[in-house]
Parts: sequence; C-alpha cells; structure tokens
Amino acid sequence: MTLLVHGNAELRLAMSGLGSNICLVPTMGALHDGHGTLIDAAKDFAGKDGCVVVSDFVNPKQFGQEEDFEKYPRNLESDLKIAHSAGAHILWAPSVEDVYPGHWPLDIESDPRFEILEGRTRPGHFVAVIEVVTRLFDIVQPNFAVFGEKDFQQLIFISEMAQKRDPQIGILAVPTKRAADGLALSSRNVYLSSDQRNVAHLIPDALKKAVQLASKGATQFEIKKTVTEMINTSDLIEIDYLEILSNDLTELKTGVVGRILIAVKLGNTRLIDNMPILLQDKNDSN
Repeated sequence: MTLLVHGNAELRLAMSGLGSNICLVPTMGALHDGHGTLIDAAKDFAGKDGCVVVSDFVNPKQFGQEEDFEKYPRNLESDLKIAHSAGAHILWAPSVEDVYPGHWPLDIESDPRFEILEGRTRPGHFVAVIEVVTRLFDIVQPNFAVFGEKDFQQLIFISEMAQKRDPQIGILAVPTKRAADGLALSSRNVYLSSDQRNVAHLIPDALKKAVQLASKGATQFEIKKTVTEMINTSDLIEIDYLEILSNDLTELKTGVVGRILIAVKLGNTRLIDNMPILLQDKNDSN
C-alpha cells in the first residue's frame, strides 16, 4: 500500500517505519505511465530494503510569466493510484510552505548552459529546478534519486549539482517512456487535440531519422534540414528549437555519442524530446 503524506514531519514519521535504502522520485504530479516507469526502476534499484518516496509538488518557481501555474494539471487521487500500482511506498504531497519555509534563498552558480534550449525561452527555469531539487534532497535525504531522460537538460544540471553538493546521492537516469507511436509520454499530452495528437508522431519519427542519418555520416546541417522538413509536413507543429549537442550540452564532435534535442509547439502545448545520436565520419560509416 502507498501512504499519502503531506507535511515534512508526517513524511519523516512514515519513512521511519520503512526500508533504509531511500529512493526519491521527484515529480510535479499529473502522474502517467512514464512516471510509473521511474517508480518501477526506483523500486528495482532500491531492493528489498528500499523505501521509494514519490514527491508530488507543483513548484511555482518553475513557471514563467507566460506559463499558467494555476492551470497545471493536478489530480492527487489519480497520482496515488499510479504510485501504488508502480510500487511506491510513499506519495509525498507537500505544500509550498513545507518546501520553502519562510525566506529560503539558495545561491546558484550561474552557467551559460542555463540560457540555451529550455532556458532560452524560460529565463530562470533551471535556477528554480536546482533550488527545488536541492530542497527535496535536504528534506528526504535519499540515498539516490531517479529522473527521466526526456528532460535531458534538467537531468544534466541535477546530476552535476548532486555531484558537487550531495555526492552521496546517486542519480539514476531512466530512458524515456513512449506511446505506441513513439511519442514521449508527458503530462502535457492531455492538452493535445485529436488532430494534434494524430501528427505528434512526427516528432519521434524525425528524431529516429536523424539518428539513422548520423550513423551514415550525414552532417549536422543535413540532419537538421531533414528533421525540419519532416516536422514541417504538418502545419500544426512549429519547431521551437532543434540542437545536436554533447552529453554535457556543449559542441558535439564526430565519433562521440551525444543528443539530438527538440522542442515543438502544437497549438498552445509545448513538447520536448531527445534521443542519443552518434555522428559518424562518412568514411567510417561505409
């Protein structure tokens, strides 16, 4: 059975009667099968003496001026069912006051990579992400934490933060869970109209094509051109960004595995996705 708790004291009491190998799965609620995969991975990794804690907290600091915090999907009853089905021990749904008691400043070292990809259109987003994850780590004190690869830029920054600030906390990355047509599962998918959902497969289709082209020695220019053309076959999808970068979000060199990352808009819904990619030299690909 999954225990639903709210306050920090209630969380600590619930954790005291469970396993000592604590795994945290941070979420913003609106749980779906993708979160279930993260919870399942946490349960397997934690083992018999594990305690899997799923945080269910919609962080107001992560919402920009044009993003509606109040309209973000919330369904605690559904979240509890999914957490229970996946094997979580605790679903922790704290208040803003629980996570940020009083004035809780954190000095985040600035990084130019905060301003690319998601950061380009969401100023301050990654500072807010690192703040909230740091706070969740402080409260839960996990042995390790689980994050999905769909939010790849976030995963990189959190991994680096944990290594510097909390090296005792292991970060487990889980591959993106996808629907039957390849679309990455996301809480935002519920906003798609039927027409939008019917063309959303173009996103993973284009990324898969990019990976194939890279393996055959195509240049970054050629890869991006093909992806853009595939996405543009539907006038319902607009590309926000499309980049090919190394796994530390810097320039990717030939012969090194990196990531192709994309963000698109379908109407008012913004979706992100990424896949591993290896740029091959044309002579090596033959």
